[in-house]
Amino acid sequence: MTSSIAALLKRYPIAAFFTLTFIISWLPWYTGWFTGFFVFGPTLVGLIMTAVTDGRKGFRDLHQRMVRWRVGIGWWGIALFLPALINLAGIGIHVLLGGDLPEFTFFRQEWYLAPLFFVAIMIIGGPMAEEFGWRGYALPKLQSKWSPLIASLIIGTAWGIWHLPEFFRPGSSQYPLGIGFLPMFTVTEIASSIWMTWLYNKTKGSLLLGGIIFHTALNFW
Repeated sequence: MTSSIAALLKRYPIAAFFTLTFIISWLPWYTGWFTGFFVFGPTLVGLIMTAVTDGRKGFRDLHQRMVRWRVGIGWWGIALFLPALINLAGIGIHVLLGGDLPEFTFFRQEWYLAPLFFVAIMIIGGPMAEEFGWRGYALPKLQSKWSPLIASLIIGTAWGIWHLPEFFRPGSSQYPLGIGFLPMFTVTEIASSIWMTWLYNKTKGSLLLGGIIFHTALNFW
């Protein structure tokens, strides 16, 4: 039985990854245990799939991509601050259309907590819980079959829909938006995925830069 399941996962690694990610991540939601989802689902499934389909060689490759930090200071700047520029552009458009300028209270009053906040987001806010799956496992597999753009579209779409339970959980950042905003939210995840795939490829497969750091910066800014 076990060998049959392993053979099935090896035969359909991409489909298996996304299917298991949704099943495991949404388990608390559709069983009624609590609202929201199991945020570590993508990483957990990514590690399981790596073990089943690629074994020790896969883990060595995953580790090498995770610690690939010598990619040039410019790429670090892009990973850390491109999300900030994107957000500032959005704020600029908002203000030009008649909206109010945000107060930036955190940066005016508690700027000294920014490094701690950044690290906290990295560890418990999503990046470490997700990126060993999205960019650690799925992206290389998808790019071995399709173009970077197609791979980004697939991951971005799944990434956006994956957040569905959060639109029903009071206290989440998605809840105030309402379920009607899910399509637009998914579009933003697709756009982020395109940027991340580009950075991942430009840094020779750095999961650290193209996955963890960029994802952290997205949430931080």
